[in-house]
Amino acid sequence: MDTILIDVGSSTVKVNKIGQNKDVRLLATCSIPFKKDFDPATGLSEPNKGELYQFVQAAVEQNPGAQIRIIATALFRELERDARIKFVDEFFAHTGLYFNIISQDLENFYLETALLDKCSLNEPVLLINIGGGSTELVVVYGKDAIERHNIGLGVGTLLGKFPTINGQTSGAAIGEVVSYATSLLPELENNVRVAFYNGGELTYMRLAGYPVAANHLFTDGDHKYLIRSEDFYRKNEAIFHETRLSWLEEKMPHDPRWMHGARSCSAIAEAICRKYGIRTIVPSDSNTAHGWARQVFRTVTLSGSFRKHLNYILDVKKQLEEQGIRVLSPRFIEPQNPGEEFVVFHGEDGMTPLELERHHLESIERSDALVVCNPDGYVGASAFIEIGYAHPIGKHTIFTEKPEEFMLKTLPAQIGL
Repeated sequence: MDTILIDVGSSTVKVNKIGQNKDVRLLATCSIPFKKDFDPATGLSEPNKGELYQFVQAAVEQNPGAQIRIIATALFRELERDARIKFVDEFFAHTGLYFNIISQDLENFYLETALLDKCSLNEPVLLINIGGGSTELVVVYGKDAIERHNIGLGVGTLLGKFPTINGQTSGAAIGEVVSYATSLLPELENNVRVAFYNGGELTYMRLAGYPVAANHLFTDGDHKYLIRSEDFYRKNEAIFHETRLSWLEEKMPHDPRWMHGARSCSAIAEAICRKYGIRTIVPSDSNTAHGWARQVFRTVTLSGSFRKHLNYILDVKKQLEEQGIRVLSPRFIEPQNPGEEFVVFHGEDGMTPLELERHHLESIERSDALVVCNPDGYVGASAFIEIGYAHPIGKHTIFTEKPEEFMLKTLPAQIGL
C-alpha cells in the first residue's frame, strides 16, 4: 500500500509519496497564505480553510487506496487550545483524516533524520530549514546533532517587515533585508563552513538559474550539486533587483505562488551563511517528509487491555522498538500476574495501580503518539481513560484497528500504524 504524506506549513502544502524503500517523491504543492487573517484564538480564515480542504480532498481522490497521513508545523502550533481542538475536529469531519500538529522538537528530529549520514565530511555541518514562520538551524557531526536553534524568523516575517519585496523587482534592497534577518540570528557554538540548505532549494536554484556545480566534497545520490556562497549571494542580488517576479512564477506554473517566498527565503539563507562564515552550500530537496519516511516517531505509549491482549500489545511494542522507536510505557515485558484485573510487570514491584496509571499518563504527555492496541476493535476501560487524557492535550492518537465503539469512531484519530 502506498503512503501519502501531506506536509502543511505556514504557507505551503506539499503532497509526498513515500516509497517502499523510504524514498520520497513530491507529487504536488499548493501555496496558501494561512497567516492572512489568522488568529490564534479563532484559527484560520474560512477561505484558507476551504482551499486546504479542497486541496487535501483532491490528493485523496488522486491516490485511491493509499494511506494518507498529515503533519502540520509552524503556524498551527500557535493555535490556542480550544481553537486547535475545534480545527482538528473540523478537519476530521471534512476529510476523515487526523490533522497532526507536531511539536518543534519532532520537526527538528525529522530535519536531522533526513540528512544524517548524508555527508561524509569529518567536520561539523550546518542544516538550514527555513519555513513560513520559523527557521531551524542544526549543527551535525557525523550521526550526531550537536547544536540546535529554533528562531522566530521565517518567510512570513520578512514579507510583513518588507511588504514591497514581491514587486516585479524587489522594492526592498537585499542588503537591508539581509541585515534585518542577521539581527535575529543567534551565535553558534561551533564553526561551520558547509551548509545543507533544504526544503526544495535544489529544484528552486535550478529553475531560477543559480550557478550550481558538481558536488566534489562528498558522494551522495540525493546531493549531487553545490554552490559557492559568493555565487549564491550574487544570484540573490539579481533575483531581487533584476529578475521579474512574473518570470519566476512562470518557472513553476503548477504553483506560481510558491515563488512569492523565494526572495525572502534566499535572504534568510544569505544572512545565515554570511553570519556563520559558510563557504559552500549544498542545495537540498530534503524536508520533513524525508525524515518522516525514515522514522515516524521517537517515542510512543501503548494503551490497551493488558489482561485480554497482552501478547498483542507486546508484539506491537517489539515491532516499534525494532524500528528504533522507544516505547515509554509499558516499560517491561514479563507480567507478574497475567490475566488478572490489573496486570503488573516484573520491574514495577511496590507500585500501586494508581501510581502505575499516573506513570502511564505522564508517558502519554512525553510521547509523540498514543498507540491504542485494539484487536478486533475492542477498547477497554483503562484505554478509554487514556484516550480521554490524550485528546484535549492534542496528542496524536492511533488505533491499530478501527474501534467498534461509536464515540471513538467520531474521535479525530489515525487508524492503523
